[in-house]
Amino acid sequence: MGDLGVIAFLAAGAGLYIWNLKRSAENLQYYPGNITGFSIDGVSPIVYTELVIQNTSNNEFTLNALSGNVTCDGTLVGNISNFSPVIIRPRSEGVLPITLKMFPIGLVNDIISAITGGVRGKVLEVVGSVNADGVQVPFSLSYKAGV
Repeated sequence: MGDLGVIAFLAAGAGLYIWNLKRSAENLQYYPGNITGFSIDGVSPIVYTELVIQNTSNNEFTLNALSGNVTCDGTLVGNISNFSPVIIRPRSEGVLPITLKMFPIGLVNDIISAITGGVRGKVLEVVGSVNADGVQVPFSLSYKAGV
């Protein structure tokens, strides 16, 4: 096997590794964890919470960053983020602390809608992306708040 054959073999191996890593990262499961704190930044409420991430693959992931938008009934009401690396071991789950920054206008509109419309429960949709070992993959989460 010549130099070109070795390079092609190594490139194919690297491509297969990256493809498998991306496929595994896309299969991570997310669900809400505990609320750990609350504060106010100017007029924006900040909620500190946890995101539980389940990894069913044989790959270990370092989640380098996560960011996403939070909507309620189609209205953008906030943003979640974490930019501190967290390791998720193979065939296990890990907890990622996240910051949920609510937008005051969206929050006020949502509260008024709940009061005037008599709506008791709200469904929050989170859509964003996560950097898992340098691979950028989308994630989404739906969470019903209230009764």
